[in-house]
Amino acid sequence: MNNIQTASRVIEVCREYRLPLVLSFVDYEKAFDSVETNAILSALVDQGVDASYVRTLADCYRQCSTTVQLFQRPITIPIAKGVRQGDTISPKLFTAALQWAMKSLNWDERGIKLRYSSVSQVQ
Repeated sequence: MNNIQTASRVIEVCREYRLPLVLSFVDYEKAFDSVETNAILSALVDQGVDASYVRTLADCYRQCSTTVQLFQRPITIPIAKGVRQGDTISPKLFTAALQWAMKSLNWDERGIKLRYSSVSQVQ
């Protein structure tokens, strides 16, 4: 509820002072399915994860596939993106990729200036 109040207040201030405003809301439903493997690996490297761990995870994620049987014939389908739901490391990998993406948006030059701070993102 606090995020809604903050967004409402920002909208009011922008209207009052005739400031341009762009709001973005992120829907995290099925979020784990939407992260590309390369983004995860880049995020881990950027955040200083040891190269041996990154290589191990790359091997795990690059060789993923699923098999479905259609008319008694198995069909193997490679899985190109997403983290494995249910793996204990999946939430951490998703968070690492999300933090990496948010960091790349250069928030320092964005936001609404308030008295002593700037509001650029509400989590």
